[in-house]
Amino acid sequence: MCSQDNIVLTTSKFHKVVVELGIGDGQLLEKVVRNQKSTNTCYVGIEIDAKQIQVARDKLRENNVYLINESFEKVLSCFPDNYADEFIFVLPPPNYIDRAKESLWIPFYQDIYKKLKEKGTLTIVTEITNDLLEPVTDNEFRTWKNWLICRFVNLGFMIKESFDDSPVYYSSHYLEQFRADRSRIKIITLILIKPSF
Repeated sequence: MCSQDNIVLTTSKFHKVVVELGIGDGQLLEKVVRNQKSTNTCYVGIEIDAKQIQVARDKLRENNVYLINESFEKVLSCFPDNYADEFIFVLPPPNYIDRAKESLWIPFYQDIYKKLKEKGTLTIVTEITNDLLEPVTDNEFRTWKNWLICRFVNLGFMIKESFDDSPVYYSSHYLEQFRADRSRIKIITLILIKPSF
């Protein structure tokens, strides 16, 4: 069960709060925790699938990891505004990134923006595929990438970095599968920053 008091109490003794949305079996969050090696950071993993979160709990037993079996929206509503240092969202489901569903996901990212501290980051790793599962042309990729960047800039984010792949230490079953088919599945990473005012 998540509540704002519970989350603040659990995370307040740490210098930083990093949140992964949709941790699945915890493979990626485990790599992030191991790569960053920061005992001053609280890592929060959110996953709605009870079986997956149990697998993640078996992997991630560190005192600075807090796993929540709940929906993204419900947990986000428990965070105070200007609280998290970083959100990580790898291969978001279509309702959270697809062009045709933009009106559904814009409010979600507006909420993430509010929950981020100034200079906090949102790292999104997502992919484009051709509707017919043909190779994605350079023009299709460029058009989609520009559209995606424009959407997040319109929400108030600044682009800290963007590159055509996922960070090297990010791994998951689907990322590995997608990397093996680079002509039909093009991956992009956007590291977005909430500017300071």
